[in-house]
Amino acid sequence: MPIVMSKDEWDRIGRWSEHGKEDPEMVRRREYVRYLDATSNAMTKTWPNSLENVNKRNEELRRARQEAAEAKNTNFYKRYVRRKREEQQRLMYSARDTIFKNKDAPKLLLGAVIETVVQKERLEQLKFLQEQRQREADQKRQDDDDVIRRAKEWHALNQEKKARRFDANKRHQREILDQANEVSERNRVEHETELNFQKLDNIKAKEEMAAIKNFEEKFKAAEKSRIWRDMERARHESVARRREQQARDLLDDKLMHVLLRARARVEARRKDTEKEIKEEKLRVLEQISHKLESGDAARDAKEQAILDKAIQEKQAIAETRRQSDERKKQQFREERRRAREQFLRDEAARLQDFNTTRQWDIMNRFKNAELYEDFQEDLRKEKARKIKEYREDILKLWREREDREARERAETRYFYGELAESKLRRADNQLLAHAAALVEEAAMHDRLTRPIQRAVDRYCKLYRLYPMPELPHSQQEHFKEYAPRDCSQPDPDYKEPTPPPSLQPPTAGKTATALDGAKRDGLQDISKGNPISAAGTAAGTEQRRADGLQRRQDKDGVQLPAI
Repeated sequence: MPIVMSKDEWDRIGRWSEHGKEDPEMVRRREYVRYLDATSNAMTKTWPNSLENVNKRNEELRRARQEAAEAKNTNFYKRYVRRKREEQQRLMYSARDTIFKNKDAPKLLLGAVIETVVQKERLEQLKFLQEQRQREADQKRQDDDDVIRRAKEWHALNQEKKARRFDANKRHQREILDQANEVSERNRVEHETELNFQKLDNIKAKEEMAAIKNFEEKFKAAEKSRIWRDMERARHESVARRREQQARDLLDDKLMHVLLRARARVEARRKDTEKEIKEEKLRVLEQISHKLESGDAARDAKEQAILDKAIQEKQAIAETRRQSDERKKQQFREERRRAREQFLRDEAARLQDFNTTRQWDIMNRFKNAELYEDFQEDLRKEKARKIKEYREDILKLWREREDREARERAETRYFYGELAESKLRRADNQLLAHAAALVEEAAMHDRLTRPIQRAVDRYCKLYRLYPMPELPHSQQEHFKEYAPRDCSQPDPDYKEPTPPPSLQPPTAGKTATALDGAKRDGLQDISKGNPISAAGTAAGTEQRRADGLQRRQDKDGVQLPAI
């Protein structure tokens, strides 16, 4: 199918078909679109209400909020760890104090303190209940007013926040919609322009591809017909060669058949001739000789020539076959001779290696015998050395066992002797110091001290802390180092265990919130300006007690003062 086009169009198709090259018009158009995109981005880069800048501001605000939240979480974690550490110290001190107070002797002191507190507690309860009712009414009225005021402020603040948030969301929504419409319109125009260009290019490309496809189809049809003709010609030539070969084979068969028939005819004629000669030897001798000389001689000569030619060809074929067999036999003998020579060389090398290995084996046997004797000698020496080391180890272990047993005996004596006595004395010092503090605290609060002193006396008698009576004069001279010792009082050098900083006694004027983590043994010094100790009317400054009778907070969060 012919195509009519201008030279410029044909050159354009040629340039387009070149591999690795593009149409300059397409390159120019793509560069122009890229220039327009870069110019548009540069223009909108400084616009505060562009989609990119709005997203960038939102991202900066999000990152700032995230960093602030991370800093806040870090500070909270540090405070949490510090608070947990202080709480752990406070719990350990409280646990030790609880273990000490759960023993029998501190429980005796607790019973005595309870007995001193009960009477005074009854009087103070009546006074405190009246004051508590009045304080609860006043506090309830203040709390109701405060709740109503805060509720009004909170509702007003929420309404204002909702209005501001609604206006801001509306403005932001309008900005985003305007930008999105503008971007979508610009993208639509660019997309339609690009589609028009692509449609034109596709139409031209389809026309060009149709022409190229038609040319390729014609070329393929011509090439296929040429290949078909070549194959037909080759097939005819092959058939002709095969027929020629078959004709030659048939001719050879016919020649052989003619040769055999001629030979058989000659043999039959010879026998007939001999018979006729015998019968009519004399009568027809001249006639037969004349016939043989005139006609049969030429025919026999021709047949003899054909026979000789066939015999020579057969003999040539046989000679060729014989020579080929001779060459094969000679080659086979030569290969056998070379294989035999190679076998003899390998066998000689094997025998040499065997002899060498055998000599080395004999030498190694003698050497192994010497090495075995040396090895046995080394074993005897090693055995003697090990016996000596074992004897030394046994002696060393024996000495170590004696030292360990002696050390264990010393440790047992120390554990059940000096250490046990020191622990018992430390427990006695702690209890006696605690009892002295309870006596001081009871006297400070105008309570009876007799029950506490009676409990201490019972403890001292139970554990024999009072001094033994003096020895008689007859034995004093024999036990001069003996002197009665009074253990009913703490040792002069005894110091009470120091509580952690979070459990130190509070100072005067602190609130109940600051006293929540204060010392809970009840041995704080009562300040002169404490209104609860003076009048029993102020709230929120509970004094911790050493008798275990601390007040817990009631349901309304009001703390009860100590007596």
